[in-house]
Order: sequence, then C-alpha cells, then structure tokens
Amino acid sequence: MTRTIVAGPPCAGKSSYCAENAQSGDLVYDYDLVHGALSLQPSHQHDARIRPFVLAARDAIYTELENEPDQPAWIITSTRKASELRELSKRLGAQVVMLNVSREEAHLRCDEAERPPAWHEYIDRWFEDSDIDPTEFELSKGIKSMEKKTYRGTISLKEDSDQTGEFQAVFATTNVIDHDEDVTVPGAFQDGQEAVIEAWNHNYQNLPVGKGAIHERDNKALVDGAFFLDTQGGLEHYKTVKALGPLQEWSYTFEILERSMGKFGDRDVRFLKKLDVWGVAPVQRGAGIGTGTTAIKGAGGDSSDGSSDDADGDGGQTDANGAPSGPTPQVVLADIDIQLMEV
Repeated sequence: MTRTIVAGPPCAGKSSYCAENAQSGDLVYDYDLVHGALSLQPSHQHDARIRPFVLAARDAIYTELENEPDQPAWIITSTRKASELRELSKRLGAQVVMLNVSREEAHLRCDEAERPPAWHEYIDRWFEDSDIDPTEFELSKGIKSMEKKTYRGTISLKEDSDQTGEFQAVFATTNVIDHDEDVTVPGAFQDGQEAVIEAWNHNYQNLPVGKGAIHERDNKALVDGAFFLDTQGGLEHYKTVKALGPLQEWSYTFEILERSMGKFGDRDVRFLKKLDVWGVAPVQRGAGIGTGTTAIKGAGGDSSDGSSDDADGDGGQTDANGAPSGPTPQVVLADIDIQLMEV
C-alpha cells in the first residue's frame, strides 16, 4: 500500500506533484477539485458557503480510507499545523511529502496562474501562521516543469563538414517579447553549458544525435555542436540540416531556474532570468525571433555563400516598447506545472 500526504503552502505545486506521481486506480483528494465539483465554479474560486460540504466530503473520504487500508491514496493539504500532519499521517498510514517553496516563489506562481486576489492572502497567512518544521518531513521542490520554445530564422552554411559534423545554430534570442509574453534576459543561458542535440522534433524515443555547448552572443543564444556522424541517426540529421539550408529551424527545451514578473515597455511580461537548457533539436516548423543554423563547419571553415557566422533574421521580435517588428511568433509550451497548482 502506498499513501502520501502532499503538504505545503498554497501555489506550491501540490496538484502537479500528485498528477505526476499518481497511478491508475489511486485516489486523489484535492480540496479545489471537490469544491469545483460541488459548486460548478472555477476550482480556485472559493465560496465560504460551500466549504462545510467540501470538508464533509473530505472527512467521509478519510473514514473510508481507514476502512479500506489497501486503497492507495494521495491527500493534498495546505494545513499550517504540524500536529495535524502528524495525526493525519498516523490515521491513514501515509508518508508526508513537504513541497518546499519560498513565499516569493508562491506569490510568483499565483500571479502566473492568474489566481483570484484572495490567494495572495492565503499564501501570506500560511507563511505567517505555519509552525511546520520542513526538515521533519520528506522534502521536495515538486516536479520539474519543462517548457519548449521553437523559432524560425535565416541561416548560412559552411563547406567541408562531412568529416566533422560540426555546426552552429541560433536557437533563441534575448531581450524581446515572445508570443507567451516572456522576455528572456541577457545572461539567462549558462555559458558553456553542455546540451544534448535531440532527434528531429524532440523525438525522445530516439537516441540523441549529437551534443553541443551553449553560448550567448549579441542577444542570441547559440549552440556550437556536432552531429554523431558515426551513428545512423546523427548522419541522417546532419545531411538533412545541411540540405534544408535556410528552411531549417530549431527548438529548445528548458527548465526555468529564476524568473520574475514586470513591465517591458508598457506590457506585462514574465522575465526569464536563469534557464537550464535540457536539449536543442532541429524541427519541422518553428516561428519567429531570428534563429536558425548559422554554420555547418569543416576543417576549411569557409562559408558556402560568403556570409558571416552572425547571420540573422527577423521573424517576429519586438522592440523595448513592445511594438511588433515582424509576424507574431508562436511559442510551444509543454508540461507546465503552474496550470495545475492548488491551495
């Protein structure tokens, strides 16, 4: 039997943690979802008149779990009392996992998820009143969230790379607003960070096709890499990227390590301050913000068209005032935990 009480402040990511770890047949108790089912209101729009009924349903679930000791369960709670966690753990025979996030992070997630204003009060009340010592329980920062951004741009290719498989690609630009109202701050990428070159369209069922290193230059994020020419997948990707030329586009997957909300010109945006790039991949179709293959290099290092390594395109970036300078870029986001956050 496995039972887990997932505790922590509001907007800590408890629902996301359960969604990531629960198995088919597991029972999951989530106050917000029960409230939404009983009120037909958005799950985060609470009504004090509904609360007694939600708690009655919770108590009935707890009683039934006591009567059915073999039923796996996940219990989400934002209790501020350590004694309640201990008592519930003993009653249900459950381990406690504490999601350890700061007050600042909780407020930031609250804003990003566009929770009602009362949620900021819930967060402050939890941090002011809680007597829980996080070290008493198993600690977790919750599940990692992966986002994906895909762009399109111009390229220039170099000759004599058949023996090396080396290439350079722009996969992101900084200090511009993208379609998701994100601004990647210069310095957000870790210079020299090694990254996997993933298979076409981030196909994770296939082996990596190369590796590279991340750099920032002139408001561009670059990957200097090489395809594995001694593998079938690496060789096929190299030949495809070289043959596509200016049609080739790039995408990257990443985790946000540091971010904030603020103004860019007259627009409200999310500033991405520090990123952990998981992988970079050639893709079928991207959109905007000046990225692409800048070079496929060989021993000679000569450009096939005489252009420089910093060739750029304008596919949808904006200026500091938020005015579009090209078509609106499309940004693909995947597995974002803020869409599942709970009390």
